[in-house]
Amino acid sequence: MGAIRSLLVLSAGVAIGGALLIAHRVSEETGKGIGESFADVPAEAQRIFADIKSRAEQAGATAKDAYGDKQAEIDAFLHTGGAAE
Repeated sequence: MGAIRSLLVLSAGVAIGGALLIAHRVSEETGKGIGESFADVPAEAQRIFADIKSRAEQAGATAKDAYGDKQAEIDAFLHTGGAAE
């Protein structure tokens, strides 16, 4: 039971710390006070997660393309009997 409580406290601390960090960032960008910036935290968090998602999708597409290219090289190498091109 103590481990679950510790996990909950840790999760709450991470959430509060994240909200403070985002509010501080918004406050620095907009010049608002940190208290006023808390209203912008949900929108900023959505923007951050959307940015992370698009970067992950782009990285996945790049990796998929690189895999396809490498697989084609391997197939060509195996079909030529390992001869240098």
